[in-house]
Amino acid sequence: MKKLWLALALVPGACAELSAVAQSQMPLAGKQVLAMEQARTRALVHSDVAALDRIMADNVTYVHASGKVDTKASYLEAIRSGELHYLAWNPIKLNVRVLGETAVIDGEYEVRVVDKRAQQAPFDIDIFILTVYTHRDGRWQQMAWQSTRDVARTPAQ
Repeated sequence: MKKLWLALALVPGACAELSAVAQSQMPLAGKQVLAMEQARTRALVHSDVAALDRIMADNVTYVHASGKVDTKASYLEAIRSGELHYLAWNPIKLNVRVLGETAVIDGEYEVRVVDKRAQQAPFDIDIFILTVYTHRDGRWQQMAWQSTRDVARTPAQ
């Protein structure tokens, strides 16, 4: 439990909508998946490709809010090269559901990003997300990511 709270403390606003009661009642697997998602967003902000390589499954499908689809290789290369650089990932609300060896997280993030593939200047985007993790080789790995721009909060870029 102390490790989970330490992980939560490292991400500003982490699980803003998960109350202390909800977190305490969350099964261990849910806490592990949430901690992995938080490790993933930390790695994105720090451009930690090695950590992302461990967190993302080799056959992950990554669909951005723009509609661009990345493989693990293309996504990590964009981060490694600096073409894609995340400045912030702030969770607004995250919900975790675990069924056996599979977990689904849905929710919302506020993201600040520089995507040189699309434009040079940093921009803010609020997104709804759905991501799937699976338990393999003793750890949780991200299998899929889908994000959609929150049009009510983020104007078209």
